[in-house]
Amino acid sequence: MTEMLPRSHDLDATWNFIEPGINQILGSETKLNNKRVNKILSPTMYMEIYTAIYNYCVNKSRSSGQFNSDSSNEQNSILVGSEIYERLKRYLKNYISNFKRFDNESFLQFHVRHWRRFTVGAVFLNHTFDYMNRYWVQKERSDGKRHIFDVYTLCLMTWKEVMFDPNSDILINEILEQITLERDGNIINKSDIITAIKSFVALGIDPQDLKKLNLNVYIQVFEKPFLKRTEEYYVEYSQNYLVTHSVTDYIFEAHRIISREEKSMSLYWDDHTRKPLSEALNAVLIRNHIDKLEQDFVTLLDSRTNVKISALYNLIQRDFTLLPKLAKAFEEYVKITGENEVSKLLATQKELLMKESTNGSNNKLHLNISSHVSPKDYIKKLLEVYEIFRLITNECFINDPLFTKALDNACRSYINNNELALPAGSPKSATSKTSEMLAKYSDQLLKRLTKQEISNNMSIDDIMMIFKFLTDKDVFESHYRRLFAKRLIHGTSTSDEDEEAVIQRLQSENSMEYTGKITKMFQDVRLSKVLETEYDQMIKKNIGLRREKFPELQPFILAENMWPFSYQAVEYNLPEELRLSHEKLETVYTNKHNGRILKWLWPLCRAELRANIGKPGKAPFNFTVTLFQLSILLQFNNKDVLTLEEIQESTNLSIQNIAAAMVPFIKFKLVQQTPPGLEALVKQDTKFTIANPYKALKTNINFASGVKNDILSSLNAKIQDTNYNAPNDIEAEKLEKELNTERQIFLEACIVRIMKSKRKLPHTMLVNECISQSHKRFHAKISMIKRAIDNVIQKNYLQRCDDGESYEYLA
Repeated sequence: MTEMLPRSHDLDATWNFIEPGINQILGSETKLNNKRVNKILSPTMYMEIYTAIYNYCVNKSRSSGQFNSDSSNEQNSILVGSEIYERLKRYLKNYISNFKRFDNESFLQFHVRHWRRFTVGAVFLNHTFDYMNRYWVQKERSDGKRHIFDVYTLCLMTWKEVMFDPNSDILINEILEQITLERDGNIINKSDIITAIKSFVALGIDPQDLKKLNLNVYIQVFEKPFLKRTEEYYVEYSQNYLVTHSVTDYIFEAHRIISREEKSMSLYWDDHTRKPLSEALNAVLIRNHIDKLEQDFVTLLDSRTNVKISALYNLIQRDFTLLPKLAKAFEEYVKITGENEVSKLLATQKELLMKESTNGSNNKLHLNISSHVSPKDYIKKLLEVYEIFRLITNECFINDPLFTKALDNACRSYINNNELALPAGSPKSATSKTSEMLAKYSDQLLKRLTKQEISNNMSIDDIMMIFKFLTDKDVFESHYRRLFAKRLIHGTSTSDEDEEAVIQRLQSENSMEYTGKITKMFQDVRLSKVLETEYDQMIKKNIGLRREKFPELQPFILAENMWPFSYQAVEYNLPEELRLSHEKLETVYTNKHNGRILKWLWPLCRAELRANIGKPGKAPFNFTVTLFQLSILLQFNNKDVLTLEEIQESTNLSIQNIAAAMVPFIKFKLVQQTPPGLEALVKQDTKFTIANPYKALKTNINFASGVKNDILSSLNAKIQDTNYNAPNDIEAEKLEKELNTERQIFLEACIVRIMKSKRKLPHTMLVNECISQSHKRFHAKISMIKRAIDNVIQKNYLQRCDDGESYEYLA
């Protein structure tokens, strides 16, 4: 442009001067190439157009008296620039309306081609009208005229009005068709789609605040149809896919689809679409097929294929509302699996016993099957199931708290309630046998006499893992304490360090109170060693006492309330060989502890006996026997043949105890019974002959371990004492009674402790508090808590309130 600048007050001249420049800035229909913009718009042209607009606005304002008075300022400022603004507005409408579409050109291509060139021109045009934007437009908008825009925004608003709004449906349909083609695997022009979708964002203009991002156009015109079309497409796709593929294949296909839609195709849509798109994909790909996915979940757990389980979890966890149901299914599966594995273990044991059984009594075999299951096999089976699913929880569910809790609940269920722990038909008051089996497992681990092949692969960690899931921890403590007492008394522990390690682990898992009795038992054993030393010193210092008359003793002084041995008076004559030692030991103890009463537990005593009854020249035998067995064997020093009546007269033992003691002697052929047979064993005239010389492969023989108290159960029917009960039954009844008493005392203590703190509580809250405080020891039943409350009321620790629903503490 080399013409002279127009007169500043002449609107027509000014417009005629700048219109050709606007044509070149925006580009003609035949020259829509971005690269030519800088060449066409020379600096000289740009300055001439800018100057013409500036001169008109400035001179028009002066001639209108803009700077004369404040009263006319607003009116005069409206006139300045408004005429050029209106002409530019009409020009832009005509310019856009005259766009021509090429043959075989889609509307998408047509729209994108013109949009790219038009937006570049709009930027330059905005700079050209910069003076009008900064003064006139800004003043108009500050006066509340929101229909006035800067030139760039005016270009976009005009484009929206003329080009976009009338043709938006056509444009969106073509975009969605292209996206569908790409989903079907076709190659498309991604650049056009990206440009078109970005134009929707640019056209979202808020007239009230031009700087504020407004996605209304994008959301209404593109996002909603896009999400709807996406849902329709994948509803049909997923249904068709599942017809021809497995659910497992579908899981990986769903992952592929979601990855493509959320990552590869994210270059199309604005970030605002991310969340609604994820929700739409979750709905059509996951929620619509959740039933099939949950069914396949069990199949995948059966296969133990961690990769597939992880894929399913990662898919479903996209919708957190679906996880609780999946966790519940996992919990139920683990529970059933654990129960089935225990049942298989029992079935295997039953088959072995059936092969070895000679009496063919299947009913009796079924009743006793659990007693033949090895504690190690049982505990290891429980741990095996736990380890399988702990690994799955860790690797597949990434230790999700929902699934971790589900695993704990399932393990607590199948560990405490299975075919062995609580057989069918067990009473409601029955406790789980798992506690007893774990105590026996602990005994096998900590007992020195356990065979090496049995103790292999056993550890304290195994004990603590199962202990964590026990509901009746007090039952385990009772059984463990009994076996622990026997190990201490008989000296069969592997080491004190191992015993203390278990006690410390139990204490850290539960409480010091839980292991209080066990700890006191350790102290009693140490004090007993002190007594033994004092007794030996007394024997050595007393010159008048000959050592051969005082066999070596290892006394144990046990606190009656701490040890699991209850005192029962037994009619028994101590052998002459031990009477002096017995009297001197009592003297030493009573002199040191005046006022204490000693109660002797004869059935628990053991002895080591040297028997010189082998062939001449052979080393003597060393027998480990019970005190009752010792009393019987000592009778054979005087006679080789004794009748049951003679043994009973000399020892004053009951027939039951004599029979139980004699069974190991007869089994290992140390004593010959005449006549033989179980029925003759309890007859007064039955004769017993000592084997002299005695033949055995080993010189050290433990007859004490061969004493089976359950043999007395078989003898019960043959003995006239109808009031006699088998020791195992007595022991079980005693244990149950002791547990119930301890639980009742514990609950009463909980109630007093709670009420002393709260002073007043409703019945329901008191019951809940009791359950909460007792769950670490045992599962407190409501009936037990009610009984404890009644006992505490009778003891005047609390009283019922007038409302009949609350309790109040009495100081």
